[in-house]
Amino acid sequence: MLKALLLTRDQEVLRVIRRVLESVTIDMETVTSTDAARQTICSRKFDAVLIDCDDVQSGCEVIKELRRGKSNSKSIVFAITNRVTTVKGAFELGANFVLDKPVSPDRAARSLRAAHGLILRERRRYHRHAVNATVHLSYGSVRNVPVPLTNISEGGVALGTSRTSDMTGTVQLRMQLPGLNRVLEAKGEFVWTNNAGRVGVRFTTIAPLVRSELETWLSRQLEIAAPNLASAASSRLF
Repeated sequence: MLKALLLTRDQEVLRVIRRVLESVTIDMETVTSTDAARQTICSRKFDAVLIDCDDVQSGCEVIKELRRGKSNSKSIVFAITNRVTTVKGAFELGANFVLDKPVSPDRAARSLRAAHGLILRERRRYHRHAVNATVHLSYGSVRNVPVPLTNISEGGVALGTSRTSDMTGTVQLRMQLPGLNRVLEAKGEFVWTNNAGRVGVRFTTIAPLVRSELETWLSRQLEIAAPNLASAASSRLF
């Protein structure tokens, strides 16, 4: 499920934003102080962050700090303003969208529809999609050995197998994902092993057409996982 963080003390803003996000099945967490927002942003990943810039002390600073951070630096940010922070100023802080008070359900829904593609694109960038498939590996003296594929992202895959001593350096991958008619090929390198003995491979070389097909496939899986958000992109919510 997509996740959002809202920083506000304004009960009307809370009511409207909660109504809009619930209608598209986005899980919302709320904080009322900048200190709580900072701690939450540092500890968890959010797809969208909504900041009450003018009616929460140092609200604008949270946006600047978020953009300088790591885990949420690419999150989609909505600045909620109240005649103090200008639209230009909010964008300069790092906001992607600006909502002026009073925030109406219709205006919030329109902004969410506009943000839809950005939210899914960023989610796709870091999302690891669980999958039940087989990948064929070639590395060292090993050729075309089938291995279970447990998850995949834009950056690489996780293999459902224990790591052997010869799993080092570069590896050639061939895989067919559910719903795709063609085999995808890429080059990668073995990069990690977890406590369960699973193996991670990071893509190092992937053809533009293959990357495009993988991105499209991952986007489709996210659309399936969040169908209400997808429909929000093309219809009125209220």
